[in-house]
Amino acid sequence: MNKRIADSYKQKLSAEDGWQIKRGAPLRIALCYPNTHAVGMANLGLHTMYELFNKIPEVACERVFLPDDFEMREYEKSRSPLLSMETQTPVKDFDVVAFSISFETDYLNMARMLQLSQIPIWAKDRNHFHPLVVMGGAASFLNPEPIADFTDIIAVGEGEILAFQLVDAILENETKDEILLSLAKIGRGFYVPSLYDVIYNDDGTVFDYLPIETGVPKRVGRALAAANPKEGTLRRAIKRNETEVVDFLMNQDVFAPSTSVWSPQAEMGDRLLIEISRGCSQGCRFCWAGYNYYPPRVVPARDILAKAAEWRGKTNKIGLVSTAVCDHPEISTILSELRKMDYRITVSSLRLDQISEELLDALVESNDQQIAVAPETGSDRLRRVINKNLTNDEIVDICGSVFDRGMLTVKLYLMVGLPTETDEDLDEMFVLVERIKNRMLEAGRRFGRAGKIIPSLNGFVPKPNTPLQWDAICSEKELKQRLKYVCKNLARIPNVEVRAMSARIAHEQALFSSGDRTVAKVIESAARMKGNLNEALRATGVDAAFHTSRDRSYDEFLPWSIVDSGLSFEFLKEEHEKAQAAKSSKPCPAVEKCTTCGVCPTTW
Repeated sequence: MNKRIADSYKQKLSAEDGWQIKRGAPLRIALCYPNTHAVGMANLGLHTMYELFNKIPEVACERVFLPDDFEMREYEKSRSPLLSMETQTPVKDFDVVAFSISFETDYLNMARMLQLSQIPIWAKDRNHFHPLVVMGGAASFLNPEPIADFTDIIAVGEGEILAFQLVDAILENETKDEILLSLAKIGRGFYVPSLYDVIYNDDGTVFDYLPIETGVPKRVGRALAAANPKEGTLRRAIKRNETEVVDFLMNQDVFAPSTSVWSPQAEMGDRLLIEISRGCSQGCRFCWAGYNYYPPRVVPARDILAKAAEWRGKTNKIGLVSTAVCDHPEISTILSELRKMDYRITVSSLRLDQISEELLDALVESNDQQIAVAPETGSDRLRRVINKNLTNDEIVDICGSVFDRGMLTVKLYLMVGLPTETDEDLDEMFVLVERIKNRMLEAGRRFGRAGKIIPSLNGFVPKPNTPLQWDAICSEKELKQRLKYVCKNLARIPNVEVRAMSARIAHEQALFSSGDRTVAKVIESAARMKGNLNEALRATGVDAAFHTSRDRSYDEFLPWSIVDSGLSFEFLKEEHEKAQAAKSSKPCPAVEKCTTCGVCPTTW
């Protein structure tokens, strides 16, 4: 073991609280986050799975991260295998290596971590002496195909109800093949790529997926928690006739996905992060989180507040994590009680039409000087295309109410390259930002200071299982020109600070979002080339534009269709046609037995 690496890990552990070392458990799981410790410890999915796995008596779970710059140099110099955080054990010595992946761009880091672990990247090159490689997280909802050939098992759905099934299958079966087949036959929640042959058309598109074993489903359904994800624990306890556990969970257990390891050195590490709801009802047509987490569900206020009370002795800062904070039916109670606990409250990006007076009061009390909102574009027409049903006048008025509370800095999330976008649409963005800036200065004069407007520009990337999945991303050259044009014109406006994603990053994201299994060889090659994707594309001969820069027909079998999202083809097609006509749709009602999109009959 490299002492300098071990010392780096021990130093990080010394600053943390809540991590565990379990000795003697029959199943050892290395929970891997494909980014650095500072980034990974801000991810609620990682916190949730770490806590869940370690609550299972038969499991000892440790964390693993992509090495930071110092650690990476030490690994490369010493050729030491990648180590776990808690006990500095080689990852290759664990029974299961489970990746929690939230972003497709981290697929490269997954390959790099397997490489560093001295575990064969390709699943076909591993045998029963190697650990099982499992992939879960938000990316499994989208398109796992680019890393399917690296992975033994893909957990398709929410980990809170899949963790226990995974552990049971591993403990109850003797061989790797038996484990894989037993999970695949469940039909919902576990995708085993090696049990499918992919058939391609002559033009390179996917023709079909063919199961190679009896009982393996044609498509794999997502596993979603109908209401409260602690039901996964309940199901396991009921199955095992553990009546005391069932009674405890039914009557006392608090479920609120939240920080489980206090890690002040991490990003946002000085606060308790807590998920208050999952999914969004609004149906913005570009948004993967909205569509892939249908139906929207909430965490009960009592559970949120119980967790907040538990952590109050450690911190006075709390971050409410949600795609739609103000949609929570008990948000008034949550905010009121958190303020009574003297918490300083922060929130993720807010829906403009749901910013309440009560929330603004809470943010002002917390000395929050900045708020983030997402107009997405400066064009009312283009906003109808993406089903964001607000006008520029309404956006300016809402921002004005924020400025009037003394919060004079607003971050604006904006997209460039949306389907049907014109030069006139881009020009309207400058007008909107100018109007918001003028409204800020008007309020600023009353407070004797000025704030700033921060447009954050992202290139549009089509996402699987959204109505815009059939659309192409702009060519890299075109997107670069549009971003340059927008940045140049916004930068001319006083009190405006522009930030922009590069066109190259947008295209990398699009490749991993829309690619099929042939993209795996690009990822594997890039991992060997220290992340040089362009060189890997040249070396492998894969045409990135084939996956990213062409419109797809409704007849094409999309690579991610192996995972059944529950969303009906007819629903997505209708929404796509409405987008082309710039027609808006109503929000998801999130009621039992609704049949509009197709998800709820298979979920509730």
